[in-house]
Amino acid sequence: MWNRMIFLLLLLLAPGVTRAEAEFQYGKRPASGIFDPERSLSPDLTRLLTDELAKVRKRDLADVQVVILPSTGEVPPEHLAQRFSDAWGKGILHALVFDATNRTDGPWIIFGGEVARSDRNEIIPQMTKDILRRVHQEPDRESAIKAAAFESSDMLRFLLGKVQIQGESYRTARLQKELDAERSIRLRKLTIYGAAAAVIPVSILLIGLVLGIVRRRPKRFPPILWTRRLGAPYAGGNDAIIDLARRRSP
Repeated sequence: MWNRMIFLLLLLLAPGVTRAEAEFQYGKRPASGIFDPERSLSPDLTRLLTDELAKVRKRDLADVQVVILPSTGEVPPEHLAQRFSDAWGKGILHALVFDATNRTDGPWIIFGGEVARSDRNEIIPQMTKDILRRVHQEPDRESAIKAAAFESSDMLRFLLGKVQIQGESYRTARLQKELDAERSIRLRKLTIYGAAAAVIPVSILLIGLVLGIVRRRPKRFPPILWTRRLGAPYAGGNDAIIDLARRRSP
């Protein structure tokens, strides 16, 4: 999961992403995070959303955008909101509050980013439904949009905090694994050194013992083993003399 997050961050920094954003139908993302071309929101609400969402974006890296269009045309509002989220969203997790002045069933909330796509347990969709259920109970449209923006911001901060905690836990576990591996290597080295240190004295002791036994043996020639020659009962002939001189005839 973390590898995919890093890959996404690299994509966000790539030049191709900037070109794709510029080619979006509605242009580049506004710096304020509020896109309301028809100025359907009151100035007070626009200023409030701009200031508060900018603070959260800077302090907690929770990126929330608000998009208000006059009409969705024939495109389902969820699909149109997803297009804005894909084109303007920043970071591994971001939110977009979408509404259209010609609709009475809004607003809609879209969460995007790698964390949202990796949500296999569908926690984010369930939390989004809970937010929308509370938002749709607001008395008027602007109150609903304000509640949707602020609750989405709170949810972003909660989820990003969990991601950070999980990242720290992952780094801690990896560090502990590396420390355990180093400790195991040190123990193996100490075991080898200890075995070598124990073998050397034992070897010296054994060599000394062998030398001591050899030195204490009696110094004498080995016994002679007498054997009979040609089956004779005795050797004999020890005093025999052979004269090889030529004899003179008498």
